[in-house]
Amino acid sequence: MQAFQVALRERNFHVLDLLISLTQMMVEGELIQLDRIGRINITEADCMELVDRKTACLFSACARLGAVAAAAASASEDKLGEFAWNLGMAFQLIDDLLDFVSREDTLGKPVGGDLKEGKVTLPLVYALEKANAAERLLVETVLRDRNYEAVSFADIFAMVQRHNGIQRTRERAQHFTDRARQIVSEFPESPYQRALFTLTDLVTERDR
Repeated sequence: MQAFQVALRERNFHVLDLLISLTQMMVEGELIQLDRIGRINITEADCMELVDRKTACLFSACARLGAVAAAAASASEDKLGEFAWNLGMAFQLIDDLLDFVSREDTLGKPVGGDLKEGKVTLPLVYALEKANAAERLLVETVLRDRNYEAVSFADIFAMVQRHNGIQRTRERAQHFTDRARQIVSEFPESPYQRALFTLTDLVTERDR
């Protein structure tokens, strides 16, 4: 709301347009996620839609706003927006992956929390594509109970690893990171360009 107030004070309707579009995307993303809570029949496309709406669009709008504040050309704004969108996609996919592979003291929150909250994220989607009926039942049990009392997180994690869900998600995130780096390389070399390169490394190599 403070951002809206600043945009109004400056009478900058382009900034307002960016903020309104962002807000709509994020609110719709939250509503879509709430509608899908507890469902096991989530697809890769469903996951990507949520990542786009809840994270990537935020990254993109922030980068575009920076370009607007610097009075950059529209082509540069578009390019920065695309860079940040890809970075945001990678960031969220790594976040979903860390919910399985990180440690609680490193992550700062319980591992396996997404599934316990009823959310089926990309590593699990990939694993469920190859899972048998017994393995799907494990996931359905956690989604129903919203805890790991009847089925342990170790069992779920072993299933995700067994069906290559972790590796496929990491590769998907790397695809977006590579695209972000490609876009940055199109800007003239400068300390700012190198800083953006560093951001891409931080996203894919982080452990929290």
